[in-house]
Amino acid sequence: MNSPRKSPPPGRRDDDPTWSFGSFEGLDGGLGPWPKASPAEGAPLPRFRSSFTLERTRFAGRLPDTSTVTVDVDHVSGLASLYRDDRHVRTAEMPVRFACGAFRIDVAANRYGMERIHLVGADGSRRRLDPAQGTPEYWRARLSRRHPGLGRALAVSAIVVLLINLTLIAPQLLETVTHLPQWADHFAPFLSPIHLPAWANTALTTTAGLAGVERALTFRHHRLLDATTDGMTG
Repeated sequence: MNSPRKSPPPGRRDDDPTWSFGSFEGLDGGLGPWPKASPAEGAPLPRFRSSFTLERTRFAGRLPDTSTVTVDVDHVSGLASLYRDDRHVRTAEMPVRFACGAFRIDVAANRYGMERIHLVGADGSRRRLDPAQGTPEYWRARLSRRHPGLGRALAVSAIVVLLINLTLIAPQLLETVTHLPQWADHFAPFLSPIHLPAWANTALTTTAGLAGVERALTFRHHRLLDATTDGMTG
């Protein structure tokens, strides 16, 4: 027996192809799936739908000439779209530098979130664009403003998790790498003093991923501390 057809959200035509039974109306306000195609030049900036996933994000800022710039980031496709005064200018694969007159916008991301989203002046001055309302970065910043103690606790916890992973996972990874033929044919392989069961390594990897998300949402990065999560992005 066929299931009864679900009615479209209020204001949405029954024959609108952008609405489907599987759309997450409760999370995105009933606006249907994210657009996948690159916007046409001059296309208006679409409304951003609040999301609790890391699939998409958006940042905005104002130039000295009072015009506004907005960068819409699709983490799934690895694309960033630049809008100026709410009109599409260019879409490109990240990392990318968008030219904005005497300024440029540097955009780079990893699996967990943004690495750079800065407005750079001709004199080299840098200013990070502000996260748009409803983005994961916005919600994380809001949590820290409303509950600074909890925000600091999350930041410290992420550091502790990454330090533990660096201590326990890194030697095992090094042993694996040095047993590859490319290395073993020329150098003596490294033997890790630490060997954990599969479930423990899985738990450590999962917590490292969560710590990576926390640090990405708060724009924190350290070359050594985040080495394990950087390696996961390859």
